[in-house]
Amino acid sequence: MESSKIIEKLKNDKDYYGKFGSKFLSNSDVKSLRNDIKSFRKPMRLNEALESGRYFHQLLLEEDKAKNFPMVEAKTRNSKEYKEYLEENKVEFVLKTNEAMAIKDIADWVISDKTECTQFIRDLLNNPEALREQPTICELHGHNWKGKADLITTDETGQYVIIDFKTTSGNPSDFNKWTLDSFGYNSQAYLYKEMYGMNFKFIFIGKKPKEDSKGKVYYDVCEITPSQDTLDMGRTRVMEALEQYEKYYGEGATEDVRASYTKKVI
Repeated sequence: MESSKIIEKLKNDKDYYGKFGSKFLSNSDVKSLRNDIKSFRKPMRLNEALESGRYFHQLLLEEDKAKNFPMVEAKTRNSKEYKEYLEENKVEFVLKTNEAMAIKDIADWVISDKTECTQFIRDLLNNPEALREQPTICELHGHNWKGKADLITTDETGQYVIIDFKTTSGNPSDFNKWTLDSFGYNSQAYLYKEMYGMNFKFIFIGKKPKEDSKGKVYYDVCEITPSQDTLDMGRTRVMEALEQYEKYYGEGATEDVRASYTKKVI
């Protein structure tokens, strides 16, 4: 299949995350290959953080999808209402309405706030040349990779840049190269910069609502441009993951993943 047709097919989430997309490695594979070799290619269990992030992305980037985002009016996940929803809809997890509304509050603030803090985000989003949820593929280090950029747009200098939006329960300004490493964000930055051939930036938005001196609600925002050190560390993590892949899953695999175990001195 031609690259253009593959990329077009990967725009569909079912193909990107399903059997068709599994032909390609991705940054999520880097994390599992490095951190839990036995979890490689296993379906990820949904949780509040993942679903909150997905809803936030849809609110900012795919408004039509956000209109039908699943949620249930329930006080707890042990409640009758919550359990009945899971059973009736044959799903393993769903956001409670209050959780979803807390995420919508953040997105609404980003979209409607009238300060410089969020204006730069709206400028990126509203650029007529911007591409949203744009997938790509490439061959890198002898393997086929896929990625999907949240937003491809132009920055204040007129250069094309990939923007990746993330929410965090902590203070976004506390992120450093070590926390980027622990979440696997440095390998993501490295891979996307290589795959798309353009600069890469994170925009982190804190989930905790705060109030200014006038009682107006706001959220912490931090734009992070990965340094060359961070990108180099990300490349190292990718190479470590590929070493594991070749050992356990490659055509010439020499180890049985079922026999693997952790050994360390603490």
